[in-house]
Amino acid sequence: MHYKIISDLPGRLRLRCGSNLFGDEEARGVAYALMRSPGVRHAEVHPANGSVLVVFDPSCRERVLGVVDGLDVLRLPTAEVGIESYANAIEIAAENNRFALRLGGLIAWRGIRSLLLPAPLRHAWTLMRSVGFIAEGLRRLARGEITVEVLDATAVVASLLRRSFGEADTVMFLLQLSSVLERHVQSRAHLALKDGLITRAENVWAVVDGRDVRISMDEVERGQVLHLPQGSVLPVDGTVVDGEGQIDEASMTGESRLVHKSAGSTVYAGTALEDGDLLVRVTAAPGDARIDGIVTMVEQSSELKAGVQSKAEHLADALVPYSFLSFFAILALTRNVTKAMAVLMVDYSCAIKLSTPVAVMSAIDEASKRSIVVKGGKYLEALATADTVVFDKTGTLTHASPRVEGVLSLTGADEDTVLRYAACIEEHFPHSMARAIVAEAARRGLSHEDELHAKVNYVVAHGISTQVDGLEALIGSAHFLFEDEGIAKPDDLEETIQEAMPTASVVYLALGGELVGAICISDPLRGEAAATIARLRGLGIQKVVMLTGDSESCAAHVASSVGIDSYHAQVLPEDKSGYVQALRDEGHTVIMVGDGINDSPALAAANVSVALSDASDIARAVADVSVLDSSLESLVTMRLLSQRLMGRIRRDYGFIVGFNSALIALGVASAISLTTAAYLHNASTLGAVALNTRHLLRVGEGGVA
Repeated sequence: MHYKIISDLPGRLRLRCGSNLFGDEEARGVAYALMRSPGVRHAEVHPANGSVLVVFDPSCRERVLGVVDGLDVLRLPTAEVGIESYANAIEIAAENNRFALRLGGLIAWRGIRSLLLPAPLRHAWTLMRSVGFIAEGLRRLARGEITVEVLDATAVVASLLRRSFGEADTVMFLLQLSSVLERHVQSRAHLALKDGLITRAENVWAVVDGRDVRISMDEVERGQVLHLPQGSVLPVDGTVVDGEGQIDEASMTGESRLVHKSAGSTVYAGTALEDGDLLVRVTAAPGDARIDGIVTMVEQSSELKAGVQSKAEHLADALVPYSFLSFFAILALTRNVTKAMAVLMVDYSCAIKLSTPVAVMSAIDEASKRSIVVKGGKYLEALATADTVVFDKTGTLTHASPRVEGVLSLTGADEDTVLRYAACIEEHFPHSMARAIVAEAARRGLSHEDELHAKVNYVVAHGISTQVDGLEALIGSAHFLFEDEGIAKPDDLEETIQEAMPTASVVYLALGGELVGAICISDPLRGEAAATIARLRGLGIQKVVMLTGDSESCAAHVASSVGIDSYHAQVLPEDKSGYVQALRDEGHTVIMVGDGINDSPALAAANVSVALSDASDIARAVADVSVLDSSLESLVTMRLLSQRLMGRIRRDYGFIVGFNSALIALGVASAISLTTAAYLHNASTLGAVALNTRHLLRVGEGGVA
């Protein structure tokens, strides 16, 4: 395919291939083809102008260009554009247009007033416009609140009483500009949060003619019956028609307790099935679910605000009474109303109240552009101050695509039989180990659709029990089979496994109460794991821990390879959670990084939890931060972003206090006029708000761009 290199930076290429070359599906297919190339972090293809943006490891530049060179324009890869992603992109574009129109209209109207309207009409407009500000101030006073809005209204009224209509107009104009900027950043953060709160799988199991059939989310319609096994995040609103389960509805209600559901119960998209097995009739298809409309409630929850944001809002309002006290004190000392008004026209509260929330929301929006969804400002603060990172192993420090390296038959059954039965049981469960077993069966051409099995009982982080072809079947960890279920363990089993695959993860299969086989799964380390941990240490992380349910030998190998401080092997989910809580009780601020159903208790226990793109649906639903990029380097990006945010807020405080104190002093000393002081104060507030919308990270910084 022919192209022109428009921009060539280390780790970042923008190519131009010509307009109308790609359709929407082809653009998505080319982007996916590029992202499948090793070392590529992100790819965007824009059909309108035929541009291709690729972000990658700098050492992979030639490989990236090779992928593009190898594309046949007559046979471009295609992929369907997801309905939700397309809708979200449209919403973002619409918000950008609204912001440009609001900002342009505000500035244009001020220019028109100044140039074309005679003074009486300008004054009349100023009086009319002031009504809204004054009314808001009076509403606050009526509720017994002395807030920033009261101070703004007082400054406007004072200017009008002095017949300084231009001064009042300037104050209101600058307040409006700040408000427009704040609303825009809030809307962008709102869209990013909406996209991240709604966790939906790409495929679900629909019940068709009494059998489970895998279908894509785009095929889900009202009235269908879906089979939702334990560990699922509900993709739709619906009514339970069969089965019982315990559902975590925290994403909907904020309640941490599990809610029992049975036939006739209503269930909602975005909630997590912690225990049980349900058949659910769809009442609202994806995009129409209740959770699609509650993002604003979650976004505005005080519990999700950063501590610095809440403190800034409280501090801003707390300073207002002191501004009025200062006004009366200066008036009593100087007997000069103009000098006393300096503290009304110039205050600290407005800048503090506006700049900090905008800084936080802008950081959330910037994170979303880097494929990181942060579900609240308080998690950015925790990411900045954390001193401990706890990693799960499988799918986190290792790739989320493990491979079956060997199948050991421990009875007369052949390897293919062991693998086929294992795949039959595992195909319903969202874990990387299960996917590896199913994929290996498919690679060998083994059909496992004819076996009939009864209701499956999934024991989190232990294994699965069911009946297959009339035989009791158990599959899972050594702890599950040999200790919990009492399956006889051969004396030489550990030696056999050690000889076959000493660092492999092992899944055991028992049929009819007898151990029949072991499946050895290799779990290769992520290439960036060691470098990421080293960079996190350089950014202030003092303690790095790994928790895994895997064997001691496997855990030791991983820990030594990536530079882990300490590790705990053969850990149960409840023990993971307890360990994280113990770290918090010791005074540590903990980041937990996990990907599986078994990690959800520990994720919930941490100060801030992170789930990578390959994580199970339930892990992403529980996590405070969802990374849509599969690289661990996103942890470095988040740490840098959050630390820069806290630094920006601290610098804002210093500037606001210093600059406005100087203006008050100059105003009281009559060195500058009230109009000048008010203009400089409001202009500095607007400047602080505008500067807080800038990106905190440079292109390519932090591992992803």
